[in-house]
Amino acid sequence: MNEVLPQKVGDMKPKDDALTNSISETVANGKRLLEDAKTLFDWDRFSTALALAVLSQEEFAKAFLLQLVLDDALPWLPEVQRSMARHQCKHLLGLVMEWLPPFDWERLSEQGKRNEERHAAMMGWLQRRLERYKQGKFAPDPNDPEPVEPDFSFPPDVATALNIYRHEEIERLAARSPWKDDDWASGTARKIADGSIDRKKQSALYVSITRTGEIGLHPGLITREEAAQEIEKAQRLSDGPITFSDEYRILKQALPQIFANLPGDEIA
Repeated sequence: MNEVLPQKVGDMKPKDDALTNSISETVANGKRLLEDAKTLFDWDRFSTALALAVLSQEEFAKAFLLQLVLDDALPWLPEVQRSMARHQCKHLLGLVMEWLPPFDWERLSEQGKRNEERHAAMMGWLQRRLERYKQGKFAPDPNDPEPVEPDFSFPPDVATALNIYRHEEIERLAARSPWKDDDWASGTARKIADGSIDRKKQSALYVSITRTGEIGLHPGLITREEAAQEIEKAQRLSDGPITFSDEYRILKQALPQIFANLPGDEIA
């Protein structure tokens, strides 16, 4: 009798067509919000334009998370699902997206050529190894090493964003104690996790009142430059990443390791 193995919640992935449709609709909504932000910017409504631009960024980050699930890089765990509703999680993923090459035809063509060159190099090496085997030469040839993928590393802020997302945000959403590391205590990702972007969005929409009854942050403080910056960022994220770039490849390799051995990811 075959043993019945426990089923992981992360294995209960939605169907690909459901994820694809959700990604498409989420991106479309993000682009609508971005267009509204641009329109309000042209009307000098900088505070509302900024708020809409940040909301559009959040939609693009949500679509990015769904793409990672579709590509089997992220598990479809309840905590991951709930992270789509948490602003700081989407802002952290937005930071990761900014590092990835955006989708455009020039970059797509360049990456395609690199991939073809690597494939040709690997096929050539395999053919040469086969010829050596036929000649009875089974030892590796030191003058003909196996081609390897280029080594990429995450920029510090991207690595910190991924660690905070996994070890703080996901743990918090699972009602467990977040694991914080001293290496994650400063930098852009730390500020984002502590709510810097969300506070800016809130200040663009609401007038805050201090304990003394005075006006605190309010929409009138949002400048044209700040609104333009968030619109530009949203525009970059709107194109989405090249999903077969070298950077996306190592991200797909790293995320399953980061999420390995997640407590409580098995059910009977």
